[in-house]
Amino acid sequence: MKIKLHPLDYSGYSVPEQLCKVLEELKELEMAGSNIEQVAEETFDVIQALVGYLITLGVDVEDANKKHIEKLERRHGRVQETEKQGTIS
Repeated sequence: MKIKLHPLDYSGYSVPEQLCKVLEELKELEMAGSNIEQVAEETFDVIQALVGYLITLGVDVEDANKKHIEKLERRHGRVQETEKQGTIS
């Protein structure tokens, strides 16, 4: 799966401003209720705002994403191995 986000310029936003944007988008997601189209739209708005938050913090998003995927791959492999052994912790 690949998610492409709009390449916004976050240089004019402070960390607190971007965090407020994340919280605003989360509220809009909550208000979307069970309207699946609106839920999808607001979910991607949340993702965009969260990535912007990381950028305003100075995080290398591509590197952080790579590390996150590696962590999940290790965890997923560990879960699969314990499932084969009949235990999950």
